[in-house]
Amino acid sequence: MSRITSIPIVDFSAYSLEKDKPDTDNFQKLIDEIYEAFSTIGFVYLKNFGVPEVTGEKIKRVFDKSREFFQLDSNVKQKYLRPYNSSNHGYIQSEREGLNPDRPYKDLKEGFNFTPSAPEVFWPDEEMPSFREALTDLFNECIPLHNRVLEVMARGLKLEDPMIFVKAHKKMGTTENPTTLRTLFYPPTRDKTVKEGQVRCGEHSDYGGITLLFQDSQGGLEVRNVQGDYIKAPPIDGTVVINIADFMQRWTADTLVSTNHRVMMPQTDDQKQCIRQSIAFFGHPDKGEMITCIDGSNKYPPIESMEYLDVRFNATYGNTPQADS
Repeated sequence: MSRITSIPIVDFSAYSLEKDKPDTDNFQKLIDEIYEAFSTIGFVYLKNFGVPEVTGEKIKRVFDKSREFFQLDSNVKQKYLRPYNSSNHGYIQSEREGLNPDRPYKDLKEGFNFTPSAPEVFWPDEEMPSFREALTDLFNECIPLHNRVLEVMARGLKLEDPMIFVKAHKKMGTTENPTTLRTLFYPPTRDKTVKEGQVRCGEHSDYGGITLLFQDSQGGLEVRNVQGDYIKAPPIDGTVVINIADFMQRWTADTLVSTNHRVMMPQTDDQKQCIRQSIAFFGHPDKGEMITCIDGSNKYPPIESMEYLDVRFNATYGNTPQADS
């Protein structure tokens, strides 16, 4: 395989959210390009994927409202902590997560997860009454794009039922599906004590089916290619980054690849002064879905969707309650 030095950019206009059905003249080209990207590096930039004015405004609103939330007093944010249980909804304070357990220190970032399936869904409505609406609107905007990408992937795999992946996510946005919208905040590092070996986001692969990632202008994302080198995935205006996650690699018996990625510390003085933000939509199969290899190979044993997810959450958040960390 030739050396991969950049993330491919794919034009999604043949199946854009502006269209009711695919553009038959260009649909196969889109299918082939998505398959090529996901079977080699597992990442792709999509351009021309939605209704630009609507999608762009919703993304900007989440960035703006998230920055307001993360700049609230820490005592206020602590009221909305992600609980230490199976719930994945709520605020994650800096150095709470360690996405790479081999790193000596946990990640220097904050986050807020919106998970409709959580048993307790709480919001800072008193301090920021529009925060909930902004995240909910973007969550709902991501669902149809997520599902169209799943359909394109199934067609690239030449599956008999091109909607097989979509059907396993049909309860998305309800209490029966753990899909999560996650807004992340990387504070300036110029005046912070950064520990040796600490990073903003440790090396990891994602847990579910596919991830949609919206970046701000600061960048910092790096993706490991098949040669084992990390390559930069800088922000590109008007695109969304899509990547394969662990469930999908397992589901496709390693045909599509879930790739490690990370965010390192900024190096220049200008970068150290800047806030970095990103928004990730983590698509997960419905609760109760059994993930089995679609090629019938049984390369991996069947596993229930929440079983694997809980194992990964426990590894990420450790064995001590969040309030004690």
